[in-house]
Amino acid sequence: MEWLTYGSGYLAGMKLGDTPLVEYTRDRLHRETLRRFGRYELTTAYTPAGQLQSQHLNSLLSDRDYTWNDNGELIRISSPRQTRSYSYSTTGRLTGVHTTAANLDIRIPYATDPAGNRLPDPELHPDSTLSMWPDNRIARDAHYLYGMTVTAG
Repeated sequence: MEWLTYGSGYLAGMKLGDTPLVEYTRDRLHRETLRRFGRYELTTAYTPAGQLQSQHLNSLLSDRDYTWNDNGELIRISSPRQTRSYSYSTTGRLTGVHTTAANLDIRIPYATDPAGNRLPDPELHPDSTLSMWPDNRIARDAHYLYGMTVTAG
């Protein structure tokens, strides 16, 4: 495997023998604008402020468009399958996500304490006595219990 770089180490592509695996095209700010891999091409565009504006794969179901407000906050990600809208408080904290798709309309509110710690939503977690998300880590989910395994040595 050969790594193809330019300038101060920017990755331009990788190949195996004479076969290109992935090729990157970048703009003058060295942001990725085109990625070729196999028969696929991913085109990426940016706003004048440098924010992600769109990503289009030569497969229509994988296109995404990004919309930003005047405060520089991401307010929408649109794709052929779904749209996700984000709302913010006047202080710039995320207050909710609204996802719509065919037969889908989900609103998830977010609340924070005065220090900005995320609080559980009483509608989504009615039996929760948590006042914060400790360490923001998952201890268990529907399939697994996460923890440390200690073996005698």
